[in-house]
Amino acid sequence: MDCKICNYKTEVIFEKIILQKYKSKFHRCENCNFIQTDEPIWLEEAYKSAITTLDIGLLSRNNILKKQLENIIDNYFSETRLYLDYAGGYGVFVRLMRDIGYDFYRQDDYCDNIFANYFDINDTQIKQFDIVTGFEVLEHFSNPLQEIEKVLTFSETAIFSTEIAPLSISEAEKWWYLTEETGQHIAFYSVKSMEIIAEKFNKNYYCRDGNIHIFTNKKIPNFKKKLPKSFISKLFYKKRKKESLTPKDYKYIQSILNN
Repeated sequence: MDCKICNYKTEVIFEKIILQKYKSKFHRCENCNFIQTDEPIWLEEAYKSAITTLDIGLLSRNNILKKQLENIIDNYFSETRLYLDYAGGYGVFVRLMRDIGYDFYRQDDYCDNIFANYFDINDTQIKQFDIVTGFEVLEHFSNPLQEIEKVLTFSETAIFSTEIAPLSISEAEKWWYLTEETGQHIAFYSVKSMEIIAEKFNKNYYCRDGNIHIFTNKKIPNFKKKLPKSFISKLFYKKRKKESLTPKDYKYIQSILNN
């Protein structure tokens, strides 16, 4: 099997049982260390529910991402105004970001929109955004380059979250992020594979806190790789002045319901 990122040969590093029934080899690229499963014939079964029962960290993760994105936008993309959360699930992140003043919309073809009703991509004529985010989606892509290209049709800047795979085979085999019980995680990235992806799309690549990955045309010479502690952030980091969109959103939804 060739690597789906750089087309080099891969080696089998271990096997797992997916969804407690499908035996799959895990292949690691000899060039970029990207790890991929066998061709995932189990995906239809895996996505009977878009959000798995193992994703108990969904709410805490969105709260952490809210802080990370607020810092990144205010300090490195302060000129931006419109945002899209790709594969945005229940709409939790979109609602959190709108609550603190960022004009976010949601896109997801496979999951019910619970918290961001009326702020879905299908509710707006806007097709281009200043930033598109995709949190915990890269590891779900069966054809990463094609699907990342699709994400980038919405914006020249994409911000993803995904965990970087361990280089040690023994650590990778025990890695919690494989979640073979759910069958949804099928692609696992290294820093080198991320750099290759950026090069393929003529983007600059920046990584924050090891799990936030930025692909952008913009050069950021003073980019900090770690989110500063809160007290340092107050001293040295900008915070863009903004108002919560919640009151306006409430009136907007109310007007729709009353028509």
